[in-house]
Amino acid sequence: MKNLIFVLLLVSVIVSGCSKSTITSPNNNSNSTGKVSLKIDKTNAPQNVVSVFAYLTKADADTLIGILNLRSDSTADISFQNISVGTWHLLVNAEDESGAVIYTGQSDVQVVEGATVSVSLTLVPVTSGTGNIDIYVTWGNTYSMFTDYFNNPIFNTTNNPSNPNAVSEVKMIYDNGIYKMWYLCTYNSGRGNIWYAESQDGINWTNKSNAPVLDVDSVMVWDDHAIGGGAVLKDGNVYKMYFNGVHENYGQSSTGLAVSTDGIHWQKYANPVLAADNANQYHIGTQSVLKVNNTYYLYYSASPIDNYNLFTINLATSTDGVNWTKYQGNPIITSTQPWEGIGVTYPSVIYDNDKFVMIYENSARDKEGIAYSSDGIHWTKNLSPVFTKYQTNWAQIDYPILIKVNNEYRIYYSCGTGNDQLSISFARSNNIQ
Repeated sequence: MKNLIFVLLLVSVIVSGCSKSTITSPNNNSNSTGKVSLKIDKTNAPQNVVSVFAYLTKADADTLIGILNLRSDSTADISFQNISVGTWHLLVNAEDESGAVIYTGQSDVQVVEGATVSVSLTLVPVTSGTGNIDIYVTWGNTYSMFTDYFNNPIFNTTNNPSNPNAVSEVKMIYDNGIYKMWYLCTYNSGRGNIWYAESQDGINWTNKSNAPVLDVDSVMVWDDHAIGGGAVLKDGNVYKMYFNGVHENYGQSSTGLAVSTDGIHWQKYANPVLAADNANQYHIGTQSVLKVNNTYYLYYSASPIDNYNLFTINLATSTDGVNWTKYQGNPIITSTQPWEGIGVTYPSVIYDNDKFVMIYENSARDKEGIAYSSDGIHWTKNLSPVFTKYQTNWAQIDYPILIKVNNEYRIYYSCGTGNDQLSISFARSNNIQ
């Protein structure tokens, strides 16, 4: 069942826009007003959905009704003008060609002037049919916490001399005024190796070698098929790369450690520092390592041997960055929201203003969420995604990494048109708290 996606926007001033149906409430008892726009992804709508009806109700205001015909309307918007702040009730019905409601969903939303509140809403089948329609609602001054860079992608396969099939899985640090990026090149049969590039602005990049800086190892069997970037940490004057090694395509994967003094020439440890097992953590992928108050925190995804996509997010800790102990309460984050699908994966964590902040992605690899923690163990999620593929020109977004430089936050992510020829793009925000 395809999904029908809505993104709602409330701006602090009334702005012009195009829509098939715009209803303005004359009974407005507040001087604080705004506009609400429903952005509908018509391309991915279920085929039997013809019309979408949106209703906003509030005790001291007239009912607002917006209508969109997915087959005849040229736009994909429904707009409501002059909406007062306060608690509104949102009801969305999706109808077939006979006018029967086949999907429905509703939620209360608190419209607060100058603030952002997120709501997750799922339309469920009215009859005994299967499937659902997910609605993602963001009320605030922007469509999302992050804004996509207008000139993406910033790095693609033509930037690498090895003619790879894709460039992806960025790992990045900002070190002495330089953006330093380690990225994965993939080739036929799922084989991959890691390259290195630098930038002054995080947008224009230059490769710093004509060969991969880390490659598969025929001697150490556990990573002889492919390796992928896991996490890079500069610890004093030493760079530590926690890379992910695979013995065979879609086989058991574990995390290894390599060290370097320049970020280019690396020395591997012989054995994995975080090993997979044959039960619930058969596929391990480390994505983020940080050091806070002399404790190392390693965040990794894991899935069982019989379901590669059933990922959870887990934690291991260490006092030396080499010997790791998996947290006994793992997993620390699982799928709990409709938009997350069957699993959550690819955690990227920073420590910012005495708080752990995590960006992660859903099982469909098209939406990214955010979570917060005071101790790095117990997390509170934002209920809705903070960045999705519907805000971009891409069919696929994947492998997010969060960094902060000065007062700007950036998500670097892999992007593509759906044919696995991935490139690298980024989105940015001035406030993610």
